[in-house]
Amino acid sequence: MLIDRRHIERVMRRVAEEYPEFKGIEPMVTEKEIKPQDEIFQKLNMGVPKQFRHIYRLKFTRIIETEDKVPIDRILLVTLDENFEIIKISESR
Repeated sequence: MLIDRRHIERVMRRVAEEYPEFKGIEPMVTEKEIKPQDEIFQKLNMGVPKQFRHIYRLKFTRIIETEDKVPIDRILLVTLDENFEIIKISESR
């Protein structure tokens, strides 16, 4: 399942509210399929999971200058679950 543009725009609006320095930056979107961990489910006697899960990562990148005029990348990663809900936000320092 691919991520729809409206979900990307919803995340972009939330990022702009919480991290104004990333307003208007188009993210790089990647999708990852997570396969069931059969060994863990068997060890815990939970049976075998029935499906693969998908997560989506939106990477916002912006170049900023330090006080001594050295350009560095400022990165914000937003991870979405298969229902396109934000499960994690990470940022570089």
